[in-house]
Amino acid sequence: MSDERPILTNVDEHGVMLVTINRPEVMNALSTEMMTLLEEAISEASVRDDVYAMVLTGAGRGFCAGAEIGGGGGDGGEPPRRQRVDRRGNSTRMALAFSECDVPIIGAINGPAVGAGFGVALCCDVRLIADTARMGSIFIKRGLAADYGAAYWLPRLVGIAKAHELFYSGDLLNAEECVEWGIANRVVPADQLVDEALAYGRMIANGPPMGYTGVRRMLQRSTDMSMTHFLEYEWSTQVALLASEDGKEGFRAFAERRDPQFQGR
Repeated sequence: MSDERPILTNVDEHGVMLVTINRPEVMNALSTEMMTLLEEAISEASVRDDVYAMVLTGAGRGFCAGAEIGGGGGDGGEPPRRQRVDRRGNSTRMALAFSECDVPIIGAINGPAVGAGFGVALCCDVRLIADTARMGSIFIKRGLAADYGAAYWLPRLVGIAKAHELFYSGDLLNAEECVEWGIANRVVPADQLVDEALAYGRMIANGPPMGYTGVRRMLQRSTDMSMTHFLEYEWSTQVALLASEDGKEGFRAFAERRDPQFQGR
């Protein structure tokens, strides 16, 4: 009997957490419940000392076809335009959970990643994309802008001009185009995608956990700090790592010409 939970998690013996968006019958469209569960899975990966990397993928043919479209609600009155635009929702909390995670996140983009699914994919650190997959923002075709951090990350990946082009057109890019644009890191045959992503995660898991946390925090913060503040943050992180047991082990292993044995201390 198949597992019907909408978000599946499994941690392998190497410390890689595989998180699967599991509603293949609707191409893994995100419901409110799923957003909460995915946020919880990301937070769990971040705080568990036995998890060193996370791989995110979708069940079936799709990665994520966007947010589930459902009925409205509300009190019957419409707030002013500024409030209508400025309201925060689950997408904000989930994008922040990605940003604040303390382990590397690898996106295994197994199928269409569109709309909200595009934003979720861009929140990952590294994206491996199946040769059959497509990605893009279709929001403009629905009279919308973007969410899930897509308009934050896309210009940082492809440049502002290309970001305008993709958001304005609402077009989907195939796997090769995603790599050409800089949205995905590499194309992988669909039947090998998850194995490749897990192998990448295990490479990270074999390294220094605190070092990966440090560099991920640096990269997440580098876009929002002045150069002066960033260099102060960078050096304070490096000083802490130099004083750690893993930092000392790295130098010992180099001097002794052997592979380091990192413990996350």
